[in-house]
Amino acid sequence: MSHHKSCSAFCLTLFLATCQSLLIAQESGFALRGVTELGGTISYASYTPVSGGQTGDATSIFTLAPQVGYFVADGVEIGFSPGVSFILFPAGVTSLSGSSGSTSTAVQLWFTAAYNFQTSGKTVFPFIEGQAGYTSSSDWLFGSGKASGFSYGFKGGVKVVAVEHLLINIAVQYNLLTLNQSGATERSGFNYLTIGVGIGGFL
Repeated sequence: MSHHKSCSAFCLTLFLATCQSLLIAQESGFALRGVTELGGTISYASYTPVSGGQTGDATSIFTLAPQVGYFVADGVEIGFSPGVSFILFPAGVTSLSGSSGSTSTAVQLWFTAAYNFQTSGKTVFPFIEGQAGYTSSSDWLFGSGKASGFSYGFKGGVKVVAVEHLLINIAVQYNLLTLNQSGATERSGFNYLTIGVGIGGFL
């Protein structure tokens, strides 16, 4: 009986020690120098096209954008996010080239810089992120010819360490994409706002 109690006590101590180790790892494993974050977004949003400085009718956009980030210092993260947006024009809504009821695509290459704030529990990390890069479209969105330009955006939200090395990301993002044809003197493109939840990880 005494031996059985000793084994039970040992197993309980081992179990508690393991749980404590996992908790400590979870609390301190993210947003530290040398950590790599893997994630991205899949979003659907409403956007407003802009052509020659004039704002058009709101329509929809579907975006796929994986992202990788690296912490150069505690809380300070730089990253890269390639992506593609599928621009959906419902029947009756015209594109910037004057066509109606079709779909266009735009390629995005973002460079990102973010700061992740540490909280006392070290499992919830509010963050802010700036985005800047290049966007391009070569199909019917603007008629014939390629349209491209410098684009930028902002993102903010919270990252939660759900379990070890697994993140849940809740964020609001606002982007201003520029798609100018050669020789354009005023900005063309679209602005859009997204609110979403994503899942990622860190190494």
